[in-house]
Amino acid sequence: MYSRLADFPVLDEYPSRIPPATWNAWRRAIRRSPRQIVVELPGLAPMEMVFEDRFWVCVDSTLLGAPTLAWVRFQDVGRDDLSAPVPCTVLHYHFGASKIRDRALALATAELEKQRLR
Repeated sequence: MYSRLADFPVLDEYPSRIPPATWNAWRRAIRRSPRQIVVELPGLAPMEMVFEDRFWVCVDSTLLGAPTLAWVRFQDVGRDDLSAPVPCTVLHYHFGASKIRDRALALATAELEKQRLR
């Protein structure tokens, strides 16, 4: 379990939405592996994405897993439209987090889909 979010100050926090393709890929992956899922983010090395039920966090593995950004407070209760984005809150822990946010989600989605095909 990743427990370091509370150890770092949040620099920015705002409402956002998880794209449906990303959310659905994660839901399929978590069914196969109900624990934490960690994927490397090729093209954003040394970044990794840690997926857990209550949050997703993009970490820098060269900084002992320090968080760069996180998606928390998912509003998926009662979700019945697989093509709708999932509201959440994004937390920035690094000044450059906004520059990698969308790319990190896209790369994580691709990696989750690759794992599904294995």
